[in-house]
Amino acid sequence: MASRPPKGQIYDSVASDYDIIWSTPACKILFPLLDDNLRREGPWEGASVLDLACGTGFGLREMKKLGATKLVGVDISDEMLGVAKQVSPDAGFELHHADCSQPLSHLPLEEGSFDLVLAMWLLNYPDSRAAIAGMWKNIATYLKKGSKFIGIIQNQDNVHPSCMQGKLKEFGVEESNFRQLPSGDGVQMHIVFDTEPVVEFDTFVLKKHIFEEEAKKAGFKDLRYVRAGDEVRKEVEGKSEEWWKELLEEYPNQVVIAVKE
Repeated sequence: MASRPPKGQIYDSVASDYDIIWSTPACKILFPLLDDNLRREGPWEGASVLDLACGTGFGLREMKKLGATKLVGVDISDEMLGVAKQVSPDAGFELHHADCSQPLSHLPLEEGSFDLVLAMWLLNYPDSRAAIAGMWKNIATYLKKGSKFIGIIQNQDNVHPSCMQGKLKEFGVEESNFRQLPSGDGVQMHIVFDTEPVVEFDTFVLKKHIFEEEAKKAGFKDLRYVRAGDEVRKEVEGKSEEWWKELLEEYPNQVVIAVKE
């Protein structure tokens, strides 16, 4: 059996097309959800922001619009960082190449210096308790006491056999090839977005109690999840009540917020 290529290599191959996933209904409804919650947790004028798994710079661009002035991104994919530079060449982003599940002490980042740490889909890539512990530790290490973490993760309560039957396909994404992780800590699945060109990759969802236990160990409190509601209907027009009811009940992604003690 061929070994799975490194995560950085996987994302290098989809970097130029990655942002197209935001056009799918499953992801498009996250725009107002994320924006509303960032504004609610602010203000961010003059803030310092660290975006872990920054990808093509979506989170950094959003925070620049909200007034943040120090904007630092870290990602495992050089190609993703290259796209971020191309899309926002004059934004003043400070970008670094590194695996956010591993210690980041080799990077020129000051511990406890950031007003906000972002992670858009970082926390659905650890394949074990140890891996997510490393991610939570990095988030806590660089965040000021009393400051917030805001991210996007998959809906941990929506990992069930119905997904394997293509239930989410009409929302622009299909989840398949579910496998229990060898660690027993969660599941691995394959994600395919209904885009042109097609964007696909593997992802992981750990058990919710492991996710929350490791957050607490890292020093986070008041962890909460925010799901999309009726306010996002404007993002996708011409859909039936039944279509919306299913998407909002079977929502694939959510915002997660926590405070560093």
